[in-house]
Amino acid sequence: MNNDLYISVAQSYAEILPQSQEALLLVVWLYQKTQDGLIEHEFTKRDFDDTLDDVLDLLENPKAIQKELLSRKISNFYYRTIPYKNEYRIHLTIFAENLCKLVIEQLQPQIKRLALIHTFKRTLALTDTDLENIDTFKFWYDNNFISAKNDILSHIEILQKNIEDRINELRQLLKPDVENPKDLINDFLDIFDALEKQTIGILNTIDFKDETWQKIQSVKGQFSETEESFEVYDHIQRAFENFFSNIDRRILSINERIQLASKRLRNLLDTLKHKQQFKVKIERLLQYMLKTAKHEQGQIILDQNIPTQQLPYLQTRFQAVPRIDFQVENSDTPTLPDQDPEHAERERQRNLQMLKNQEQTAHWMNKMERVLHTEKDIDYTEWFDKIAKAEGNLEVPIKVCFGLIETCNNSEEKRIELQQIPQKTRHKNLTLWKMIIHHTDS
Repeated sequence: MNNDLYISVAQSYAEILPQSQEALLLVVWLYQKTQDGLIEHEFTKRDFDDTLDDVLDLLENPKAIQKELLSRKISNFYYRTIPYKNEYRIHLTIFAENLCKLVIEQLQPQIKRLALIHTFKRTLALTDTDLENIDTFKFWYDNNFISAKNDILSHIEILQKNIEDRINELRQLLKPDVENPKDLINDFLDIFDALEKQTIGILNTIDFKDETWQKIQSVKGQFSETEESFEVYDHIQRAFENFFSNIDRRILSINERIQLASKRLRNLLDTLKHKQQFKVKIERLLQYMLKTAKHEQGQIILDQNIPTQQLPYLQTRFQAVPRIDFQVENSDTPTLPDQDPEHAERERQRNLQMLKNQEQTAHWMNKMERVLHTEKDIDYTEWFDKIAKAEGNLEVPIKVCFGLIETCNNSEEKRIELQQIPQKTRHKNLTLWKMIIHHTDS
């Protein structure tokens, strides 16, 4: 039987599928005119010819195509001619109308402007009436769930394609020959802001699906009284679970793509802004240097407001390829470049200070951990001033604060209470919120 089907498809594929853009556009245009009421459902030959002329004008075709040949190519599957009073009328077949619906929905989906939760609530709502007995439950499954599967999958595929299209367009911004990248990025920000709103619908969709699943689970005992009802219930439950296990993976993947693309776009905009600022500053600096620099005795003398500094060159290399003669002792040694001892000493002191700050951070965290076990509650605002005074810098108390937050997030015995009450510190330009750390015995 399958072989017969495949043979039929192979023999008639040229008639089932439109073989040219003119043929497909003609059928879609006729369908849209009937839907808009511009022509009757059973239209005339003149309506057909006028629509074909519209198609050729749109495609800027010199009308070299023969109308009668095009009519014969699509007549078998796409429209029928029937007698009507004293003339003949034409109407599209059901096959042609269904194909046009699929094409239009795929290219201009109305549903993509709606949140995904709208599709779920419209097609998958499960009420208490549907759970009264196994018959009403099966009716919901046959008439709601089965028909809703295609709508849900279609909405997810459309949303996923919309996101992929935006991401592909976003990649074009990375090319060096793009004009006005800032304006394009601002346009993309609006697009991805709209896509981010879809994530709210996605999260609501997951919650709605979970609520529906809990309702189905809650009636398991009710439908387990007889073997027949339990078999029907078990079949519906398995179908629901299998379908939405796939849906969950797709939804989470879409959400991750939206978040990743939005983050990359904003990073790209920030990078562009920094590059523009850097470019403007460099241009100002060069203009100032050109105006104020002098040329004396073959050298360029910069203005005194532009300090010059020799940069240390620490890479050791041979100045020339040594001549090696194994019969004669060779005393050639590589010439080492001059080093800046002041720069080396500053680097050494900076590394020592960094190491000291790390050690002191660990010391203060251990000390606060011991105090927390005895006093149970700690006001870190007081400790902040204490640590800053003892260390003479703000780096250590800030690192201690972040370390405590991370420790409390990973511990069930500790929690942080933030009170948005400004607390003054020893530093005039620094204000803290009141942060209290609580310790509870497990």
